Amino acid sequence: MDTDIQLLLELQEIDQQISKLKKLKEQIPQEIEALKKQKEELIFRFEKIHTDLKKAEALKREKELDIQSYEDRIQKIQEALERVRTNEEYKALLREKAQIEEMIMEVEDEILSLMEEVEKLKEEEQKLQQIIDKEKEEIDKKISEKEKELENIEQQLKELEEKRKDVASRIKPQLLSRYELVKNKKGTAIAIIDSDTCTGCFLIIPPKVYSSVVKGEGLLTCPHCGRFLYYQPK
Repeated sequence: MDTDIQLLLELQEIDQQISKLKKLKEQIPQEIEALKKQKEELIFRFEKIHTDLKKAEALKREKELDIQSYEDRIQKIQEALERVRTNEEYKALLREKAQIEEMIMEVEDEILSLMEEVEKLKEEEQKLQQIIDKEKEEIDKKISEKEKELENIEQQLKELEEKRKDVASRIKPQLLSRYELVKNKKGTAIAIIDSDTCTGCFLIIPPKVYSSVVKGEGLLTCPHCGRFLYYQPK
């Protein structure tokens, strides 16, 4: 194989590896952020249930204090009933007592509902805590793996860049410039010939050019896309 095309093929292989690793390097931080967001959403779900639980417990305590206040009022009414002098006052106090007792019953129903809600929220909080602990551990593990993968990619890129410098230094300057120009425009600078077709632009190569490439008569380029042509015997 011609030394020039051999070096160019080696350089292109390195460039393709570098390109692939750079895409991964850009992608992994986004994946890490997505994992962190997933973790934050789990914590938010737990904190919401925890907040709802505390609110329900606080409201239950308020209702219990209301009942205590109503019972204190009933006690005062009961004492007042023993001191009334007229039938009208007696009936008025009894009506007030009955109204307060109805209010107590309503509040007791509300407390029962709140007790059920508190128990339900406690169960949800406990179950979610177990789920969150497990999922957070899994997410942290994935994040750690992604961070290590990123470190490995950076190390590989560093090694490939050094290797690229070495290979590029052995290529003729004019040829290297041509390679860089085509690569920057087309993505790849070397195309393998498939029958009489350039695999870079998929256009037919003139018979004379095709024949010269197959015979290895110098380093030729595709007249359509400008890529270096390489024949690989099947």
